[in-house]
Amino acid sequence: MASAQQQILDALQTLLAAGGTVAGSRVFLDRVDPLQPSELPAILIEEGSSGETAESFTISGIDRRELAVEVHCVISHSTTAAADARAFGVAVEKLIAPSAALSVKASQGIQLQATRPALQGEGDRLLATRSQSWTFAYLVRSEAPDILL
Repeated sequence: MASAQQQILDALQTLLAAGGTVAGSRVFLDRVDPLQPSELPAILIEEGSSGETAESFTISGIDRRELAVEVHCVISHSTTAAADARAFGVAVEKLIAPSAALSVKASQGIQLQATRPALQGEGDRLLATRSQSWTFAYLVRSEAPDILL
């Protein structure tokens, strides 16, 4: 079975690809290649830099874990890029926060921690991004960290 982290990331990718945002099905998980202009708008998903944290939840071997996830809403740069990226980010937030499918995986909660704008690239690859930092909290048994409780 896939790790708990992978299960959450896969569910997030599925949700966002089917969510009807301006990205359509252009939702990429753990992408390492630069986005091409023809692939925009797009959503990039990756594990956050703080990764996963764990703490004992009960004395019977259940851990409460939190997974940091970065969701990047990427569009082509334009004169309205900042506002467009904010609107894109709001659409994504409206999909993630109330998602029953994600809440089943992250039974201890889903929380948006921060959002921030960014411009990156150059020339025809100048991109505007609205990045969101999320935390997904869930329970697993210490001896079976791939089975979400």
